[in-house]
Amino acid sequence: MLLAVQRAPRDQKIRITSSKNTARIAMTKNLESLEDRGWVGVAEHRPLRALAAELRARTAETIFVDAAEEGGPESNRGKAEAMRLAKENLQTREYAKLSLAVDPDLAVPGIKLSKLTQRLAYAGIKDQRKAVSRKATDNNVKQIKDAVQTNFKRQPTTAQVWTSIRHRDLTRQVKNFLWKSLHSAHRIGNFWKHIPECEDRAICQHCDEPEDLEHILLKCRRPGQSQIWSLAKDLWLKKHPTWPDLSLGSLLGCGLASFSEDNGHPLPGSSRLYRILVSESMFMIWKIRNSCVITRNGEPLPETEIHNKWLYAINQRLKFDCALTNYAKFGKQNSIKSSLVIQTWKSTLMDEDKLPENWTRAPRVLVGTEPKSSPHPPQPSGRRGRNR
Repeated sequence: MLLAVQRAPRDQKIRITSSKNTARIAMTKNLESLEDRGWVGVAEHRPLRALAAELRARTAETIFVDAAEEGGPESNRGKAEAMRLAKENLQTREYAKLSLAVDPDLAVPGIKLSKLTQRLAYAGIKDQRKAVSRKATDNNVKQIKDAVQTNFKRQPTTAQVWTSIRHRDLTRQVKNFLWKSLHSAHRIGNFWKHIPECEDRAICQHCDEPEDLEHILLKCRRPGQSQIWSLAKDLWLKKHPTWPDLSLGSLLGCGLASFSEDNGHPLPGSSRLYRILVSESMFMIWKIRNSCVITRNGEPLPETEIHNKWLYAINQRLKFDCALTNYAKFGKQNSIKSSLVIQTWKSTLMDEDKLPENWTRAPRVLVGTEPKSSPHPPQPSGRRGRNR
C-alpha cells in the first residue's frame, strides 16, 4: 500500500483492495486513536505511520476496499495478478527500496498528553530502549529454533520463541525458570569459575563434568534425570506413537510444540499434553537437583520418592485442569473448555473406560501410572527400652 501511494501522483484517485484488515482499519477507523498514543505498542508502526503521512499529503481521493466484499471473475483475476506481482517483488527485492521516512509536517509527533497513562508511558520507554544482544541468549534462542525445525518441521521467529515461554499451559514457576534459562542466568557451571573458593561448584560432583543446564536436564547420571524422562515417555506413548528427540533446545522450546496428523490436521490435545509433560518433568529434575545439592549434601533421592514426586506433580496438573473448566471459580478468561482437557488427557487415565463422558466433574481422576510404595523398615524386636 505504501509503495503504491508513494509512486502514484498525489492528484490521482486510488482504489486499494486488500484481504488484510490491519492497514485498512488503521488508516480509517483507528487512525486518530493510534496517533493519540504515538503509535506505541502498534505492530509494524513505522510503515503504518509513513502510510498515514503519505495519505495526508494527497489531494485526490483514496479508497480502501475489503477484498471479501468483492467477487466475480474480475476480482479473482485481480487477486491472482496481485499474488504474481508480490512474488516477483520478493525475488527482485523491490520492496527494499521502500522509504519509511516521514515528513514532520505531515505526522503527529509523540503521545497526546490527555491520553497519557503510566502504562502507556512505560510502554513508550520500552519501545525506545534498544535490546542488548547477549551471546549466550542468542545461542539458546538458536538452539530452540533448530529443535523446533527438527521435531515439528517449522522455523519459529525470535518473537515467537520469547512468547512461547509465557504460554498459558506452563505454570508460573516454569515460566520464570525458562526465562532465566534462555538468559543463562542460573547460578551453575561457568558462573562459579571466577569466584574464589567456589570453583569446584562449576563441576558436577556426581559425574565430574561441567554442570551446565544441558548436563543437569539431560546428561547427568545422578538418580532422577533418566527416570523422570522415562516416566514422561511411557505416559506419552499411551497417547502418541512417537516420542520426539530431547535436546536442550526442545526442552526450552516446549511451548512451541505443535503435533498434527499425517494429513496436516492439528492435534491440540497432544500438543498440550506434551507441553505439560515436558515442562513439569524438566522443572522436577531441576528441583530434585537443587534438593540434593542444598539439603542432602549431594546424596541422591530414592527412586521410589522420585517416581512418586513426578506422579504427584502430573496428577496435580490434571486436577488443576479439571478445576479450570469451572467458569464461576476462575472466571471465563482464565478457564478452559472441558473438551480441550478431555482431548489433552485422553488415553492416559486410570480406568478410563469406567469414567463418565465428561469426567472433568468426576470426584477423583488420575493418570494411568501407579505410585510406588516404599519398603517398610525392619521393626525392632521386643518392647522399647526392654534392655535398658
